[in-house]
Amino acid sequence: MRQGFGPILGRVLTVIATLLLVGIILRLIVAILAPVLPAQFARDLNSGWQMLYGIVSPAMTPIMAVLILGAICWVIIGRR
Repeated sequence: MRQGFGPILGRVLTVIATLLLVGIILRLIVAILAPVLPAQFARDLNSGWQMLYGIVSPAMTPIMAVLILGAICWVIIGRR
């Protein structure tokens, strides 16, 4: 059981870390390009970021709850 749990946990953490990294990169791109782009393009880029954040934001609470429960189970299994 324990051998199957490690790779799954690693993959889940990799996916979450990748999503966070993509979000940070998108924020940096918006911050860098906003002064350079024309006003309309900057607004479009910002509204695209807001749309992406609006899609992902509602899912963050359940994802964090699952991560907390997973961490608690991992600690309990690790102590046995």
